[in-house]
Amino acid sequence: MARFLHLSDLHVVAEGTTSSGVLDTRSVLSSTIDHIIEMLPGLSPIDAVLVSGDISDDGTQCSYEFARVQLDRLGLPIFSVPGNHDKRSIFREVFCDFMTLPKSGSINWEAEIAGTQVIGLDTLVEGSGSGTVDENGLALLTSTLAHSNKSPTVVLMHHPPFLTGIKFMDAIGLTNIGAMTAALATENRSLIVLAGHVHGVHHCQLSGHPVVTAPSICSAFALNRQPDAFVGFFESPTGFAVLDTGAGYHWSAVPTSYFGGPHAF
Repeated sequence: MARFLHLSDLHVVAEGTTSSGVLDTRSVLSSTIDHIIEMLPGLSPIDAVLVSGDISDDGTQCSYEFARVQLDRLGLPIFSVPGNHDKRSIFREVFCDFMTLPKSGSINWEAEIAGTQVIGLDTLVEGSGSGTVDENGLALLTSTLAHSNKSPTVVLMHHPPFLTGIKFMDAIGLTNIGAMTAALATENRSLIVLAGHVHGVHHCQLSGHPVVTAPSICSAFALNRQPDAFVGFFESPTGFAVLDTGAGYHWSAVPTSYFGGPHAF
């Protein structure tokens, strides 16, 4: 069994700027890493950090370098996939040391971490908010599942392979949910899909396998399924998650702040 930190949607910007003109995501990430470090004694042992995309908000070199410095403070291996805000060329340069990445094209990869098979799928469609698992990603997924042992398996991707009902997010969701459904339809191993993108905790099943989305590090989208719902974000609640692999899996969302305690119970 492995234990992972699951982080998502950091949206780091260049120094002196803000995300969406509001969020100082550099400061938010730094303080979040402080908080996680304080929590580590109660969460350890951790085998690696899985980041489900949107490390950068603006695609700048300095945003990736800042994110890497902050993540390195955790002292753990870092495995990530790009999100719709990311730039493959810079992502590849800054996060290539723990993952064996293709030298060009989509950034799909697989790794074995503490007895758990982890498959990273690139859903980035450059120039679009929507995502797609391309033919290379689907081929890697099916080949890895077919030829590896029946160890616990994590599929890491940015766009979740389901609809949340949040209209403005579903409009930029995964375009080939059916292909992912088919790829997992005959797989009977213990498997979980981790995603991000929707800045909130959502659970679903895909071909009988659990799928979860992590809270964002920097902001949140409200669950409002009305067609005319406000298109925008809130500064909280934010958080991350902890995953234990193995039979049944145990994925726990963790808020980045607690208030008014602790009090004796």
